[in-house]
Amino acid sequence: MQKKLKLLVVQRISLSHDSLMSRSIAARFGPMLKFMDRHDMIEWEQIVESEITVKHLRQFDVVLFNKHSSNRALTIMRMANDLGLKTVYDLDDWIIDLPMYSVTDLNDDLLENITRLIREASVVTVSNEVLQKKLQHIRPSVSVVSNGFDHEAIPSQPWQEASPPKILFSNTDGIKLVKFKEQFFRVLGEFSRRHPEVSIDFWGDYFHGMESIPKLVPKGFLENSQYKQAIRDAGYLFAIVPLGGREDADTLFFNSCKSCIKYIDYGSLGIPGVYSRSPVYEEAVSHLKTGYLVENNAEEWNRAMEEMFADKKLRDRMRHEAYDDAVSRFSIDRSSEKLLTLFN
Repeated sequence: MQKKLKLLVVQRISLSHDSLMSRSIAARFGPMLKFMDRHDMIEWEQIVESEITVKHLRQFDVVLFNKHSSNRALTIMRMANDLGLKTVYDLDDWIIDLPMYSVTDLNDDLLENITRLIREASVVTVSNEVLQKKLQHIRPSVSVVSNGFDHEAIPSQPWQEASPPKILFSNTDGIKLVKFKEQFFRVLGEFSRRHPEVSIDFWGDYFHGMESIPKLVPKGFLENSQYKQAIRDAGYLFAIVPLGGREDADTLFFNSCKSCIKYIDYGSLGIPGVYSRSPVYEEAVSHLKTGYLVENNAEEWNRAMEEMFADKKLRDRMRHEAYDDAVSRFSIDRSSEKLLTLFN
């Protein structure tokens, strides 16, 4: 019987919230690693980077990093490489050049560490082809491992809409809009005033301007799988997913490097969505079939929210089409098998 591969996930402090551990590691790799563990593909453990020693490293075959930038992470990678372990460095954002809306601030030393980690890792992975092409300027061999959803672990439930009605809005590390941001807040405020029976559940980081939106309900954070189960069972009419598009030329590349993870999650959970016409969602979403795509202007966002609110048949059709699409294209087994191949 072949020995199961042992994986160490190096945990770190969140880049956007210094009182929390990284949320992106859980969102990106949690579903894959739990699936692989459940199917006896690997054994894995997560340890905070400040606590890792050579003694720990000797117990593993592979060491996984995600968006790490610290001196300690670089030291751990070099120790692992010296021990003959495979080291994997993953990026699912272009953090080397963060946009103005980000609350994260990386100095020159940390940016240099990221470049060294990319160059010295045995394997580098990214979430999409845009990032792959960009990173190939730093090293030629970069593999795409797409995000996915574990439909076994969080199965679909009968979809029932809540009464009173609720809308889903989630966000971390700054609202990812520049020119349209203030107008977007006004769109939400005006919608809330027209429909006082509707609440907007907000999952994520506090942002300046929250107070201007009536009926916005801060929900805070939950562990990734708990969060998915909570929003699955909440009975949301639809989700709103703003992301800067071509109107924000300076941040368009950064936004294009993001994955369509919200569409993957919401589609898999039967939550229809209104998505900004940013490249990442234009590629993933089929307009008026698996989601509602809008330009970032007040007229289109108002129209989309009113149509989604008024038309239950439209919402129900989108729920089913988005779910079928997510299961067909984004099941976790494919990305898990790709990751396991890279580990080996």
